[in-house]
Amino acid sequence: MVEMALILPLFLGLVLAIMEIGRAWATKQSLTLAAREGARVLTLPYGAGLTFSTESQKQDAAIKTVSTYLANSGVVVTADTEITAVRLLPMGDQILDTNDDKLEEGYSGGTRGDRIGIRIRHKFDTALPIILTMFSANQSGQSGVNMGVTCYLEHE
Repeated sequence: MVEMALILPLFLGLVLAIMEIGRAWATKQSLTLAAREGARVLTLPYGAGLTFSTESQKQDAAIKTVSTYLANSGVVVTADTEITAVRLLPMGDQILDTNDDKLEEGYSGGTRGDRIGIRIRHKFDTALPIILTMFSANQSGQSGVNMGVTCYLEHE
């Protein structure tokens, strides 16, 4: 009985931690795939006779695609979830993927060669941070883990 009383809480905590890490991993994968699907929509052409007549319609469709993908994969899109169309701009050195790049939200006037994409910020709801704060001096009691994903594709 004594051994069971000592080992059972540790075992249950380990099982809970493994389950929560698996849920977090699945959520992160869903966010990544949803951002990729949204970025694919952003690379579509727009204009007369095409599916989207303006760039803002195309961006709205990309955000809707991301929301639908997340909902279908089991990720709850709440008011805290931010889904934004973004464009990565090279600044002074005119080279992408350097420290001076600027991220432009809700861009307009996308042209061929631009690096455009979707940024998702999501709060993963879990009780694990509350449980972990019981063992620390910091008693913030914050629930959830902030996750973020950005996927860029080159505009065609």
